[in-house]
Amino acid sequence: MGKVMRLSSLISDEMILQRDVENSIWGYGEKGRTVELSFENFQVKTICADDGYFELMIPEMPAGGPWEFRMTDGEEELVIHDVLFGDVFLLGWQSNMELPIERVMDRYADEILHTSEDEIRMFEVPKEYVFGEKRQELEKGCWIKAKGEELQLFSAVGYFAAKEIHDRERIPVGLLQTAVGGTPVKSWCSEETVTALGYDAVEIQECRQKEYPEATIKAEEERELWWRKEALKESGMDYAADNKGSFCIPGFFENTVLDQFYGGLRFTKTFVLDEKDKPEKGKAILYFGAMIDADKILINGTLIGETEYQYPPRIYRIPEGILHAGENIIEVKLMVFRQEGGFVPGKVYELCYGSNLEKKVSLSGDWNYEIIHRMESLPQMTFFQFKACGLYQGMLYPIRRWKIKGCFFYQGESNTGRPETYEEEFSTMIEEWRTLWQMPDMPFIFVQLAGFSDGKLHTDGIQWARLREAQRKTAGLPYAMMVQAYDLGEYNDLHPTDKKTVGVRAALAAETLIYGRNVSYRNPELAAAIRNTGSIKFVFEPSGIVLHTEKRTLDLKEVPGVSLRQDKNEPVRGFDIICKDGSRKAAEGKLTGENTVEVSITEDTVGVSYAWNDCPWEANLYSDEELPVVPFQIIFQEIS
Repeated sequence: MGKVMRLSSLISDEMILQRDVENSIWGYGEKGRTVELSFENFQVKTICADDGYFELMIPEMPAGGPWEFRMTDGEEELVIHDVLFGDVFLLGWQSNMELPIERVMDRYADEILHTSEDEIRMFEVPKEYVFGEKRQELEKGCWIKAKGEELQLFSAVGYFAAKEIHDRERIPVGLLQTAVGGTPVKSWCSEETVTALGYDAVEIQECRQKEYPEATIKAEEERELWWRKEALKESGMDYAADNKGSFCIPGFFENTVLDQFYGGLRFTKTFVLDEKDKPEKGKAILYFGAMIDADKILINGTLIGETEYQYPPRIYRIPEGILHAGENIIEVKLMVFRQEGGFVPGKVYELCYGSNLEKKVSLSGDWNYEIIHRMESLPQMTFFQFKACGLYQGMLYPIRRWKIKGCFFYQGESNTGRPETYEEEFSTMIEEWRTLWQMPDMPFIFVQLAGFSDGKLHTDGIQWARLREAQRKTAGLPYAMMVQAYDLGEYNDLHPTDKKTVGVRAALAAETLIYGRNVSYRNPELAAAIRNTGSIKFVFEPSGIVLHTEKRTLDLKEVPGVSLRQDKNEPVRGFDIICKDGSRKAAEGKLTGENTVEVSITEDTVGVSYAWNDCPWEANLYSDEELPVVPFQIIFQEIS
């Protein structure tokens, strides 16, 4: 006789259950049968309902373990090994929460390679959307531990937050990973909520028709496969002189001869290695920044790496025997799908080799290029995981019974096109999740958007600043806290690599909000603005805070991002004067007290802002706990 009892994949070996609350163990068996669960000296029984459903309640348990759970219906037995009780956190939203440890290994290799944390575990909820009826149970997925190869799969932000909490509280920490790259708020709301907000009613109805997503995906996948093959098809290449030239890498195609080019290109460069410099066995890595969009890179005719889309860093290990003394040829086949193509500035483009990768060959500079195939732009694919309700119904609803301690979220990038509605959408979603888990006081700790300006170091864009302001307002909800990250962003990378600082800041917020610890967490915020003749004085809270400035310099080589060095003589940077005509001019401030800053203004000034652009990397005002001042913008009518 085959197996009758079945459980959600969440209920499996190495799971972590929430301590100090009742927990539910549920599943399906044969109608009328008695199901018994036992571990240690505890036993509980129940009877399967008419539809086979059963639910067993485990009383409050303190942190600890491991335990072995045994379940039987009299005919068969299921054993769940290595069960712990601890604190469980839901990880949510977009790619910066999803980003795994393997993507930041270059930054944290020494720490990660020596990590073996048996009591930090993660369950990644399968990335599946559902339209129409909600998914009731998970059928795939497993728990993994923060050690060995499994650690590489952990959310980087989630892991660093969990480690900080584990080290401080000395308890097991479990993570439920639900983040999906690129998803807007509406993906994580129910149909009822999306409808109540007045958005996407037509979209909901379209996606309910099963044939619509299936037919759309099939057609678009076929179109993209054809496009990619055609873009790099070399038969019939046009070798005319105007299809060849020189291009300086790194750089975008905008305002060059390749402006508005879509299709496939080949870039080539020759570099020379002396016999004495020949790389040792397995000791050569190509760092080739980031490209828009997809690439295949060959050295001396051998493919050493390829990436299907624009965002991942191009870090390719070069197999032994590829490089040789004398001339070597590197070839980059680049596909530009749509928008502006090119090689992202501010990244490292070099070959590193030697026993400690200490020898370097710069690959920046002039390259030869030739057009393989000029194409029409490739239309954007329809991502159904971005559609309203799909992930709420496919990923959140099936895990609603799992008891949690709180939530860590990192999202907003996909809502920057409509920041004016974000506060309402985000706040409504938070309340819906609390209702779904039946936790009206569920702690929500979320990350304010990191700095990013699409590879442009100096930008006037403020859409991200406007969304950060909506996030700041949402932090006013009960049991909610916001974590700053604008100072950790990279102007040329949507996925900054400093995930440890984000995770630690999130953990410190949890120490305050959830555990009631007296830790220095709160970021300095504007408390008052006092307008005087020719200047404005800004006063910051909380009381007793001591502000200082940092010397901030862009670090484009060793570690992406911005390096900090405390310098009390450094002027306060990051202020903008808003003029009557709407223009903005950079201004410097001066520390005039432990928690006050003065900024000079003119008669033409109608407002002042701080850290109020897409990537405010120059903003350098911090508390003594190295927490950055929360961005703000104030118009004079708002000053009493």
